[in-house]
Amino acid sequence: MTFIRTLIWFVLAGVAMLGAVWLAERPGNVTVQWRGWRLDTSVGVLLVAVLILILVGIALWLVYRWIMGAPGALMEGWGESRRRKGYRELTQGLAAVAAGDGTEAQRHARRAEQLLSEPPLTLLLSAQAAQLNGDRDSATRAFKAMLEDDEMAFLGLRGLIAQSLRDGNQQQALTYAQRAFALRPQTPWVVHSLFDMQAQTGQWKAAQETLETGMRQKVVSADRARTLRALLLVERSRSGENDGNDAQALAFAREAFGLAPERIAVASRLAELQIKSGDGKRAMKTLEKTWSLAPHPDLAELYIKASGESDPLKQVGIVRRLTAQRPEDLESNLALAKVALDAGLWGEARRYLDAAGGSNPTVRVCRLMAEVEERAQSDQAKVHDWLSRAAHAPADKAWRCSACHAHHESWRSVCESCGAFGTLHWRAPGTFGQVLPPEARPALGMTTMNTVSGG
Repeated sequence: MTFIRTLIWFVLAGVAMLGAVWLAERPGNVTVQWRGWRLDTSVGVLLVAVLILILVGIALWLVYRWIMGAPGALMEGWGESRRRKGYRELTQGLAAVAAGDGTEAQRHARRAEQLLSEPPLTLLLSAQAAQLNGDRDSATRAFKAMLEDDEMAFLGLRGLIAQSLRDGNQQQALTYAQRAFALRPQTPWVVHSLFDMQAQTGQWKAAQETLETGMRQKVVSADRARTLRALLLVERSRSGENDGNDAQALAFAREAFGLAPERIAVASRLAELQIKSGDGKRAMKTLEKTWSLAPHPDLAELYIKASGESDPLKQVGIVRRLTAQRPEDLESNLALAKVALDAGLWGEARRYLDAAGGSNPTVRVCRLMAEVEERAQSDQAKVHDWLSRAAHAPADKAWRCSACHAHHESWRSVCESCGAFGTLHWRAPGTFGQVLPPEARPALGMTTMNTVSGG
């Protein structure tokens, strides 16, 4: 660039020199007469005088512009200084929020409000500072004020959702979540939050619509959406049955089973309705399919009920037919041991329990073995020995939430501990990953749609 500029100056200087030489070679006189005045001069002097006049005119124009623009420039510079100071206060306030210093954050927020004419930015800082100081009323006011600005409304709604949930006002949180969803249905936390809250309040159809929107927006994977939709249909089936619409209940249950036959709750729901309608054979087929995917004690009980067989000895054969789908599975051996025990087949019960327990029997195996010895009228020392082993045996599978690891006696769609939907699985302790901290659980919808896989 320096070389190019130097070259340009040399060219201009050369042109000027050529012009001067051209004028010197062509001398001439110029006479000007005006109101009795006469001026005689050469052409070169006249051209120099004209050039000087042009330069003086330009200089006078620049001075005029500077004089006229000085007040505005002064005000603009003062405003720019205020903005710089305001943004500095805003930055320091956000740093104080990150450090958890609510008092310092509020001080910077007040200064930023005085210096900046951009309320949305300062409102966000004010809201966060108020939250740190535990001033919920001020935080709520700040978040509501953000709703007046189109660009900040979404952020304000997120703050109001969290604030409402902390205050225990789930209905208000749901209203805000619906507004946020209307603004940005493609945002993951909005879809998750709205879905969780709709499920927690039993709005199964609305939750299904939210889920389908999330799938279209690529917020929820197709596999997770399939499982969640099946569980929502289970709840819609129950609602239909409660309303006396058994046909609709059965239709929802069949649709759910078609989506997720591996889910125990789905198979149980369909089998219950098939038994209720007198179609025990179809119920047995349903249960056999799910047993091959996810064996569970409830399925064995329903299978016996579907068979209509009341003779304990014949029930042993019935359960053998079911467990043939997974003969080596722990649940298969436990189911056979239980019906053998009820039929008084002590030797058969012991054999199945030995197969189920192996070298390290679980609590259920130990307790059933103690019951076998007691009902077989064996030595009481054996009963006590098995009960003692049960106290220190490994825990059995149970209904556990994959979000918070809470234990439940029976399956339910919504975890009573953390509010997650569809996260209860038949699992042994320690088979899930790290427990989520309370702030990351479904209060803001960060769990349900990420923890639904499994049985």
